[in-house]
Amino acid sequence: MIPEPSLRLAAAGLTLLPALVWWAVARDIWRYVRVRKPHGPFARVLFPATALEALHYLAFMVLLLLPSTARRHGTAVFDVLLTVIDVPVVVVVALSRHLVLLWPVRSERPSRSWLALNYGLCVVAAAAVGLLDLGIVTSPNPTAITVVFNGYLLVMGGLIVHDLRRLGSRGSWRAGGVGDTRTADAVAIAAAFAMVGLSTVLPLHHDTTCVALLLDGPVTSLGFWTFALHALGGLLFATPFVVRSLGDVLPEVATGLVMVTGAGALLAGAGMVVAQSDDEMRGLVFVVTVLVLGLGFAPARAWMRDAIAHVLFRQGRLRWTTVQRALRSLSPEDGADACCTHAAVELVRSLGLRGVAILLHDGRVVAHGDIAVDDIRRVWSLDDPAMPARTISGLAFRELPRPVGEALMAADVVAVVPIASPRRRWGHAFFTADLRGATFSDEEDVAIDAVADQLALLLDGCELLARAVAVERALAHAEKLAAIGELAARVAHEIRNPVTAARSLAQQLAREPSAPFAEEMGIILAELERVERQVATLLRFARREELTSVPVDVGALVRATVEHCRPRLDAAGAAVTLDAPEGIVARGDAEKLRQVLINLIENAADALAAWPGPRALRLAVERTAERIAVAVRDSGPGVAAEVLPRLVEPFFSSKPSGTGLGLAIAQRTVEAHGGRLVVTSPPGAGFTVTMELPA
Repeated sequence: MIPEPSLRLAAAGLTLLPALVWWAVARDIWRYVRVRKPHGPFARVLFPATALEALHYLAFMVLLLLPSTARRHGTAVFDVLLTVIDVPVVVVVALSRHLVLLWPVRSERPSRSWLALNYGLCVVAAAAVGLLDLGIVTSPNPTAITVVFNGYLLVMGGLIVHDLRRLGSRGSWRAGGVGDTRTADAVAIAAAFAMVGLSTVLPLHHDTTCVALLLDGPVTSLGFWTFALHALGGLLFATPFVVRSLGDVLPEVATGLVMVTGAGALLAGAGMVVAQSDDEMRGLVFVVTVLVLGLGFAPARAWMRDAIAHVLFRQGRLRWTTVQRALRSLSPEDGADACCTHAAVELVRSLGLRGVAILLHDGRVVAHGDIAVDDIRRVWSLDDPAMPARTISGLAFRELPRPVGEALMAADVVAVVPIASPRRRWGHAFFTADLRGATFSDEEDVAIDAVADQLALLLDGCELLARAVAVERALAHAEKLAAIGELAARVAHEIRNPVTAARSLAQQLAREPSAPFAEEMGIILAELERVERQVATLLRFARREELTSVPVDVGALVRATVEHCRPRLDAAGAAVTLDAPEGIVARGDAEKLRQVLINLIENAADALAAWPGPRALRLAVERTAERIAVAVRDSGPGVAAEVLPRLVEPFFSSKPSGTGLGLAIAQRTVEAHGGRLVVTSPPGAGFTVTMELPA
């Protein structure tokens, strides 16, 4: 038969376990509230509920360890502890009833009348229990009071479970479902209330009550199993919170158990030494014990917590140091994509994550591991300023727009980390993990932010380096173009005078009625005129653009230009479609812009003239808040992808008889207006040149 002190100590130890668990959960929630400062009432309801649960079980454990002389009604310590045990339970049940309406994604904000009824009953029940426990009010039938009290708890528990099933999602716990309730939560809470019910029914079956078992009599096996069921109920009730923060709660609980066990062993050893020592030695042992507990255990706690977290969850500062060391080894010369890829790979490897995706604001995506990038991209607005500017995880997903939060939870995303530097916000990183890695401690939150900041600075370096290289290339290209322009001007000047003289002579000879070789003279004149046009194009390329800035109705300009080119388009057999509304006005040089449009239309006509397929040309004018776009789209053969980047280079042409200056001059003209020329040729969709001007 187990001795009574051992049963009492075992019962106290079992009660200590849910006390530690609830203390760790409350501490985790408090850190979340203090650091993240969440919006909405959810966290404000959750923290007092968890703190009161911890207080309830701690008071229960202390009551079990009181000496027999203090465990009786009328003793101030017993009455106060009993009140601290019972009243928090009443308040926690009311808070939980409120909590289950706020927690699910499909939450229902309770009305004021509902809140008044819920907390009004709580106040009445808590006051009645407190007055009875303190002995201010007495009852002739304690058993009836116990039945009514526990009946109230079980009815409220049934309503809580009903709401969890009604509002929660189906299934078991998932890493991405931290912010939502699930069927598993309802099962765990139902089992918890069942344990509480059993801990009440078991003593009643033996014609006693749980309070009577706490009084000055010895702890029997009946009392032990009653207290064990009570502790099990507390653990089951905490399960939904524990599984959502395993990485925080379990190391804290394990550390607490080790510290309590170590302190108990030290005190027991000191007691054995004191029992065999004289008065002077007892004082020394007492001082040494206090010093060891005060100076040794407190500093050792942080080390012990880190060691346990590393063993259980691979947590620790070393893995973050590994990630930061890997990022420091990267260079901006590698490019933004390579840096993001290396960062994602190292995060997955070092942190034991399932996957990492990095979405940048320019649309680039880098992913590694198991993560549903497409599902995230569908709901995540990269340019929305409402997207979080700080790391969010777990319960914070509730603060996002509901479709976004639901999509992230469905994709098992456990954290979203902004990648931002003092210069700009680059994008966000998304983490997926299993339940063990679904939450991060305060230290890890700091480490995550440090890694993201380091990556952002690296991307800053990549951008600045790319800009420097682009400026160098632009300067070299400008110097090259200047040299080409000067040479072209000289060549054109030297050619133009003899060509002009030859053309004048040929014209005089062709006008003679009896002149021989009249047909040949016509060919000579046509070729000389072609040379003259080429020379004029060279001179235009060599000259600096001089623009006049006046309001230009772009739609009217497009329609007039198309009519000017109509003979050429009809000869090419092109069916022209115009979408050029009036009233879209830009500032610029109308004649220069007309020359650009003529060039684009003639290029399209040349492409369609030799095309055996459908010959369609569409010109469309569109306006946005920032730009005016004129798109010239033909249904011709298009251009190979490797040729597209070179089309605007001077003297490069995809046509056998082209000079390669038309698009180069057009681009320079558009850029002089503050716009740009964009060429695209999707496979099988012809060729499109878009002239974009500032609005």
